[in-house]
Amino acid sequence: MFSNFYWATVTDNADPDELNRVKVLKEGEDESVADWIPVLTPYGSGDTGLSFLPDIDDQVLVVTLGTVDVRKAVIGSVWSNEVNPPQSGENSTADLNGDGENSLRFFRSRSGNQLIFDDTKDAEKIQLISADGESRIELSVADELVSLNTGKDISMGAKGAIVIKAEEIDISSEKQLNISVDEFQIDAKKGLDINTDKDMTIKGSGISLN
Repeated sequence: MFSNFYWATVTDNADPDELNRVKVLKEGEDESVADWIPVLTPYGSGDTGLSFLPDIDDQVLVVTLGTVDVRKAVIGSVWSNEVNPPQSGENSTADLNGDGENSLRFFRSRSGNQLIFDDTKDAEKIQLISADGESRIELSVADELVSLNTGKDISMGAKGAIVIKAEEIDISSEKQLNISVDEFQIDAKKGLDINTDKDMTIKGSGISLN
């Protein structure tokens, strides 16, 4: 089967039939190709798959199949001197393969949200980072650490139970620690120490100390 390739620029990606197709302008031409062209994806099935749609003005490579160019597909986007590849900003040595080790695999969205797989030797990690860099989840192999940090609030909720198990658990608050429950139980197998630098108040309809 005869095939042909050409460079093009995306001019429209709002497919009226919601099939994730694009319209393009061939390099060197003045008018967009009339057809809506599907975008090749590594995984596409019924209501499932990997969805990455090119932005308007992105440069793409289009393949046409057949002697009359009836069947077309966008097979990928490319970077150029005008459209630079992204940098993670998390590992300056590995960014843009500066160390020659090809250690970074990451996705960066238009707003700057990132999912990073860093295979840098002895510093391997997985990171999920918000656009402003204030909120992040990190799994560090080197530090044997899973961390969740944010400059704002963290909210956890479950209709069922939340279970936390560990050899040690430390809870520290610079201001207040408030616990509100219908029933509160503490079962200590060994000692139980309660210390305060100020007064301690215990209120209840009945208090038993054994």
